Amino acid sequence: MSTWTDLTPSKRCDWIDQLRGWAVIVMIEVHAVNVWLHPGLRPDWLNYLNGLVAPSFTMAAGYSLAISTFKTDGTLRPFWPDTARRLGFILLCAYALHAPGITAADWTVLNTAQKARELFKIDVLQCIVFSLLILQFLARLVRNPRIFTGLALGIAIFVPVVSPHLWATGAADGLWLPIRGLFNGNPDRGVQALFPLFPWIAFPAFGAFLGGLYRHLRVEPVEGSARWSEPRFLAALAGVGAVLLAWGTSVQHTWLWGGQWIQQHGVWMLHSATGAFTFSELGTIANTTLPSVAARLGWILLGGSLMGAVELVRPRWKGPNPVKAASTESLLLYMLHLNLIFSLLLAPAVIAVTGWGWGSLGWTGTLLMTATIIGLNLWAGIAWQQVRQTPGRMRWLQHQAVALLGVWFVLGGWWTFRRYLQSPELAKEPYRFLNTARARKGLPPTPDGLCRDPDEYFREAERRKLRLSAKARADLTRQILARRETR
Repeated sequence: MSTWTDLTPSKRCDWIDQLRGWAVIVMIEVHAVNVWLHPGLRPDWLNYLNGLVAPSFTMAAGYSLAISTFKTDGTLRPFWPDTARRLGFILLCAYALHAPGITAADWTVLNTAQKARELFKIDVLQCIVFSLLILQFLARLVRNPRIFTGLALGIAIFVPVVSPHLWATGAADGLWLPIRGLFNGNPDRGVQALFPLFPWIAFPAFGAFLGGLYRHLRVEPVEGSARWSEPRFLAALAGVGAVLLAWGTSVQHTWLWGGQWIQQHGVWMLHSATGAFTFSELGTIANTTLPSVAARLGWILLGGSLMGAVELVRPRWKGPNPVKAASTESLLLYMLHLNLIFSLLLAPAVIAVTGWGWGSLGWTGTLLMTATIIGLNLWAGIAWQQVRQTPGRMRWLQHQAVALLGVWFVLGGWWTFRRYLQSPELAKEPYRFLNTARARKGLPPTPDGLCRDPDEYFREAERRKLRLSAKARADLTRQILARRETR
């Protein structure tokens, strides 16, 4: 029997595992390149490629939901306790990443009003959890896999149609902050959502639609056989991707910019098929339209079908599969690489030693840093998969990690407080105690406690023997002088 005619029902969807694994790997590259590569060196094609990571990741989440929620006989798997606990844990991790910190000092003396508001920023993990909760509710409401599949497609189309209107200036401003960022990514009270549900729920919804199709065609047996073979499904997937890409790219510009400019009450607005928007709004909503979403889905489906085809024919090697490890341990790698980059490597003490601050490296240095971080994360994913094989050891390690985290919560961060208490000139956040610390040193108070004189900062930095490059000094001078405009 050839692969094309093999109708054995699927036990595991390889193409979505590959897509998720590579999305995690490229996600690490995105953050590393955005941090260390000089902005002027980053080409547009790389920015577009990196912009496909989050849609791939979120679409894979919706796809897996459709496969895992419905059994092969069409009945629902229970939501509690496994699914609820897993989503709850992901949501806890999501908010922990934007919390003021993970120590008591961070939540008290080192907290600020802006840090407290940042807790409610909607990032990709929040987007995934809230999207999956909505889709879970929909699945349990209709309790029919085929109806659910159709409704998921309806959401995927409807949301990008209405999303541009929710991104209009002032839309959703003033709403309760914990839900404000679900509607759009416009700044409000100093917080800007990175992945609001409009339009981002369209990607997991479309993934749920594809997962429902895959379940019907490849998982659900009919007299012991699947309706389609895996290669046939992948070929259809590539065809759908080509159509979405062709349609999205061909109409994206006219969909947004085709229309007539009309002046209303002294404001010029473009009236088009998308709606009526100002020039500044048009730039903001460019990635929220239906053609934009369709084009990105097209690229993802073409790439995913190619990955699935390669997975069908490639030789099987012995040993662990790093891409599959990245897919299976995606949450671990997500949390690990963010903390490694932003909490460790970008810590002021580390930058003072290495000089590797934001935008400080060329291509060679950036690629070496990226490869190193990807390698460390893949090693961690493979190692944790091996740990999972012995549940007793896994639970022991988890308990030890929780205990260490508890100790760190109590003890950590106080030396930072002590440092800024002794050197308030070096602070970059407006902590409440700074003016008191300045008065103790005989320094004049400022509106927020932050220094306004670059010489004041550099004198204290020299006293503490901090190494500052010429570029770092120039950047700090600009930042400090900009504070003089603060009232």
